[in-house]
Amino acid sequence: MKQSQLVLAHCIGCGCDDHHSCDTDYGKCTWIIVDRELNVGVCSGCEEALAAWQQGARTASAVQARVMHRHG
Repeated sequence: MKQSQLVLAHCIGCGCDDHHSCDTDYGKCTWIIVDRELNVGVCSGCEEALAAWQQGARTASAVQARVMHRHG
């Protein structure tokens, strides 16, 4: 796949993407993990979403549902 054909991946935690990174205590975020087939991942600013990712969450709504369940 050529770079010009790359579809943006979005973070399941905050929604940032390949071109719009979020700010962290250490500068701009980077991908902790990214699935280029599904175009989603977890950025370094959203480490709390990594557990949901490891349990199969691949959308922001899935992560939000897990957080609401734990805190609700």
